[in-house]
Amino acid sequence: MKENRDVLSVEKRQNKKRFSKGLVIGLSVAVGVLGLSTIGFATAYGCMQASSSDYAVQLENVYQKNLYDLVESVNNTETKLSKILASNSNDYQKKTLMEVAQNSQLAENSISSLPISQNNLADSVKFINQMGGYTQTLADKIAQGSSLTESDLATLEKLHESVVEMKSQINRFVRKVQKEYSILQQSLNLSGDFNNFTVDFSKIKGEDVDYPTMIYDGPFSDAELDMTVKGLKGDQLNKEECQREVEKTFKNYADISYSGEINSRFETFTYHVTNTDNQKLFVQVSKIGGHVITVSGRGSESSEKNISKEDAEKIAIDFAKENGVENPEIVWQDQLGNKIYLNIAPSEEGIILYPDLVKVKIDMGSGSVIGYDATNYFLNHIPRALKKTAHSSGDFKSKLPKSYELKGERLVLAPLDYGKEVICFEYECEYNGSTYYFYLNAETGKEENVLKVINTDDGSKLM
Repeated sequence: MKENRDVLSVEKRQNKKRFSKGLVIGLSVAVGVLGLSTIGFATAYGCMQASSSDYAVQLENVYQKNLYDLVESVNNTETKLSKILASNSNDYQKKTLMEVAQNSQLAENSISSLPISQNNLADSVKFINQMGGYTQTLADKIAQGSSLTESDLATLEKLHESVVEMKSQINRFVRKVQKEYSILQQSLNLSGDFNNFTVDFSKIKGEDVDYPTMIYDGPFSDAELDMTVKGLKGDQLNKEECQREVEKTFKNYADISYSGEINSRFETFTYHVTNTDNQKLFVQVSKIGGHVITVSGRGSESSEKNISKEDAEKIAIDFAKENGVENPEIVWQDQLGNKIYLNIAPSEEGIILYPDLVKVKIDMGSGSVIGYDATNYFLNHIPRALKKTAHSSGDFKSKLPKSYELKGERLVLAPLDYGKEVICFEYECEYNGSTYYFYLNAETGKEENVLKVINTDDGSKLM
């Protein structure tokens, strides 16, 4: 559950406001020309139309350039991955892995300049992000004196196969653009909550493409379903009232100072907290209800452990409860040195609610919470009318790969693309030394998702 393991993590970009802005400008021009004479109006209207047409052509050209840049990045990535697989030199592998990570960043930059609906990230986009993080992790591993293992090479082989298929699908989409498809026009047409370009672009993953999804810090650790804050409860508080909430939460505080406020998805006050172990924390508290949204701190550098794993679990659960998390359960944990990382999710009717996941990091030397992220919880947590399934987990075990060893199973609410949720049976399986999670629809047995756990040596990027 390590931070740099969040390869498959994902950023949701592109705001549809750019198009609203263009419409407002157009309306302002129209109002301005109403006072002209008939001849003047006709002339102004003709100029406006020409200007609007030129703008549309220019914007379409920009979008197409970004699409072609994406194609180039994917093509380069495919070539470099094939070279890594053919090489036996650590130095060459490290250099080329870093180039793949850089190409992935360039691909992300190209995608961020395409009109993808804000709340959606297609499978192919997630895969690019994940691949960049994973290859950078392997490059760092070699730089520290290690070599690629058989498992590393097997994963790279699967990545290469997926990139080859992605290249084919994107090239097919480009041929569509070269004929009659307008990115701009399709981005202005909405299909539900998403513009048509987003929906069309997501289809480049064809039905037969299985991009490997890799998780570093637990299933669905990056599942921000919606940018709308739905889970905050309570009155509007001022900074003094929120500071008193911080004082109640951090009972071992030595000093608290107000830092400022942040008004983005959450309207929050921020504070610098120093505890009695001289650990410095940055704490973000919601103006509504005074809930702790995030905590970030490094903790001690010592490897000393003064509390047990069970103690840490209780500390994490109690901290989450005190900050408004309902019915919290630990669903994932990992330990690195004297830091333990725990993922907590609420449960309802015996169903784990993955969309409402909370992350906690605890220093086992001091027993202090030095990392906390309740962003997903306060974005997504609302009362849900969850329909109980008539099936048991045993009904669908036959759909799992025969060679995979089943280690555990439970009923969960899993996030899907396009802001959807579905109740699934989660099956934890082992295969060739790796852990996989299979998510089968609890009503139909349909395979909704497969996740693979990637183990690394660096957990510093969790929070």
